[in-house]
Amino acid sequence: MKRLTLLFGALLAAALCTLPTADAAAQPKPTKYNLCRKHPADGPYIVYDAEKGAYAATADKRGRVRVMPYGGGPVEVRSSRGAYLFSVTPHVVERGPRELPQAPKLFVTSDLHGDFRSFATLLQAHGVIDDDCRWSYGNNQLAVIGDIFDRGYDVLPLLWLMYKLEQEAADAGGAAVLLLGNHEGMVLAGDVRYTRGKYLETARQLGMENYRQLFSPDTELGRWLATRNTMLRIGRNLFVHAGLSARLLERDLEMDTLNARMSEGLYRTSKERREDPTLEFLYRSAGPVWYRGMVCADEKYDPLTPEQTDALLRRYDADRLLVGHTIFPDISTFHDGRVIAVNVQNELNRRKNRGRAVLIEGSRISVVGNRGVKRVLEE
Repeated sequence: MKRLTLLFGALLAAALCTLPTADAAAQPKPTKYNLCRKHPADGPYIVYDAEKGAYAATADKRGRVRVMPYGGGPVEVRSSRGAYLFSVTPHVVERGPRELPQAPKLFVTSDLHGDFRSFATLLQAHGVIDDDCRWSYGNNQLAVIGDIFDRGYDVLPLLWLMYKLEQEAADAGGAAVLLLGNHEGMVLAGDVRYTRGKYLETARQLGMENYRQLFSPDTELGRWLATRNTMLRIGRNLFVHAGLSARLLERDLEMDTLNARMSEGLYRTSKERREDPTLEFLYRSAGPVWYRGMVCADEKYDPLTPEQTDALLRRYDADRLLVGHTIFPDISTFHDGRVIAVNVQNELNRRKNRGRAVLIEGSRISVVGNRGVKRVLEE
């Protein structure tokens, strides 16, 4: 009986977390969006407002948004429970390269979805970051194949961590790369179906029309997200969030063109994307952040043939492709190991505060977890 009561309470709390209120704009206090009392903190958002000037906005442990003038320098990043995690200083934002030589170690994961603790403990277990969330991987590499937004409570800490690690890794001769996923494209187009209510509440208290304004080109994280790539090649390994379709092959897009067009459409609404045939294709089911046919055999996904997989890898000059997006119980391989799916069962991992990743060392490819190597995929 006690277990049923706890389950009912948890379900009720989850429902209240995303329950909108009537006439939200007239509410002077946090609304029912914030009834998940364990995870109300949010931010910081650094906004460069032409009229108000630069400011940093955070939601405290009671869900109340505080705004402070921002004149540069480090800002504190805290968890959704208000615990200090690390500080970050804005840096020059540039588009990363679409190709890198492979380092001795290449650590790959995807679909973090607001789960900071699982991601951080996984990185710490393999020496990618230290206990203070600083880069400690030297000249090695970290690749996250999209989807930081939605579902979880610590989206901002994850974004700031990858933002910070990008600079720290570069300073050490390594690389930390975040690629765009479908949830980045959804949220920045105004689709917040999977976004926790507390984020919408932050935007409401700041007088924003919608949540995506907190990531507009007039914000620090918005400037950074606008320069993230969608496709990346490291050594002989190709990375994209969901997959590459035969219809994409027919379009014969260069990697630079694909990355530029995806960034061009990132802040457009779905309606605005439909006005451009290329953007409509790239942001729909056969595009690189949605296509599941490389890892799903059901006909509704328009699955690839072995010959089409070969042709796509030849077109983009790679031996294998690593993808996220589609969830599996564990890291899985397809097309004779040429496609590796790295997105594991998220709910189970969040519950147990654990993660999975792929570690590439030369030609050796391993599945790793919080306690080391789980199995070898390829020697």
